[in-house]
Amino acid sequence: MKGFTLLELMIVVALIAIIAAIGFPSYQNQVERGRVSEARTALVEAATSMERCYTARGSYVGCTPRPQESASGFYAIAVRGAAANTYELVATRQVQTGSNKCGRLVVNAAGTRTVESASWSVDQCWR
Repeated sequence: MKGFTLLELMIVVALIAIIAAIGFPSYQNQVERGRVSEARTALVEAATSMERCYTARGSYVGCTPRPQESASGFYAIAVRGAAANTYELVATRQVQTGSNKCGRLVVNAAGTRTVESASWSVDQCWR
C-alpha cells in the first residue's frame, strides 16, 4: 500500500498547528514594531520641520509639521500646544489593525519622548 494513514496526517497537522501557534504572535510583534518605527521616523521628521520653522519665525506658533502622517498612513502627526518657545508633536494611529501597544507617541520641543495610552513602556516604544 502506498500513501499516508489518517494518523500520520493528523500528526503532521498537529505539528503545523503548534509551529503556527508559536510563530504567529512573534510575527505580530514584529509587525507592530515596524509600525511604531514608522511613527517615530515621522515624528523626528516633523520635529525637524518645526525647528526649521522656529528658526525662520522665532516662534513655534503657526508652524505646521511636515509630514502630517507617516509614510504608509498608519499614523497622523499633529502639533499640540504650540507656543512661542515650545510644542508637542503627537503621532496617533489612524488604522486600527491588531493591538496598538504604544498608544500615542509624543515628542516635545526639548526632545522629551513619552507615550500615552500605551501597554508598552516608553523605552520599548522609543528604542
